[in-house]
Amino acid sequence: MKESKNRPTTLFDVAEQAQSLEEFGLLLRDWIHHITRRDVSNRPALLNALQKLPPSLEKKFGQGEVADAYLAAYAEWISDRAGIPRPSWVRQKHRILDEPWFSDNARAVLMVDTPGSFRQRGIFTIPENVVRLRRGRPRVSAEQKKAKARARDQRYREKIRQKLNKLKQLEEAGLV
Repeated sequence: MKESKNRPTTLFDVAEQAQSLEEFGLLLRDWIHHITRRDVSNRPALLNALQKLPPSLEKKFGQGEVADAYLAAYAEWISDRAGIPRPSWVRQKHRILDEPWFSDNARAVLMVDTPGSFRQRGIFTIPENVVRLRRGRPRVSAEQKKAKARARDQRYREKIRQKLNKLKQLEEAGLV
């Protein structure tokens, strides 16, 4: 598998790195891991992970058209679930299959349970739910927290210096 520094953080990265349908599946799994367990905990970050137009996989490897449709379906489905605008590239005609593709032999179940974003592109599967937005502020790194605390401490110390200087001036004026 890919080293962690090369793991995809956007759907563009998934398409860019994939050299086969099997590798596409593994890269998509890595991307899902990134979305669900790493840095993507708010809508702007999720939008950033979906927005950039992935290169077409149709001619890159066998069944690349399935991967193209799958990417578009996933991006549209995630956007709808997260309440963010759908990327414009999901409407491209080459991202819709002419013949249906099933991820499993349980066709009857997949015909019923597949989300509309996938079904309309001819992809019949049950996608993994990657939308896990958290309430509150986005996560920040330990370095960012330390920098904020340092700045807050400096502001506090400056206020104390100003008050002490004012008190000293009042003492010198004989008002205290």
